[in-house]
Amino acid sequence: MIGPKVTMELRRETTESDGMGGEFTYLECKRNITGVLSVIRGDERLSADKKTVISSHHFYIDYPIGETITEEDIFRYGTRKFEIIYIYNLGASQNKKLKIVLNEEV
Repeated sequence: MIGPKVTMELRRETTESDGMGGEFTYLECKRNITGVLSVIRGDERLSADKKTVISSHHFYIDYPIGETITEEDIFRYGTRKFEIIYIYNLGASQNKKLKIVLNEEV
């Protein structure tokens, strides 16, 4: 786990009523999570869902008790936005560390 220790915002798309019969969606900040953000080598690729997906970073964190992280969520670090590609539970079912594969949106 090489890289800087950073605190990123976990955000989730939320839908609410606009009070006039319609709905609007926004990214709600669920939690701030601290971990190690590591840049992936340029030639490393991840194969998921029978397609090749290019990822840019790994984010290593302690298992967040009380919060479930899914591939539909995103991480924000300042003005940078990271899409979650895949989540690995390191240590099998012990729920101690997660390795989250991210792709930085440009």
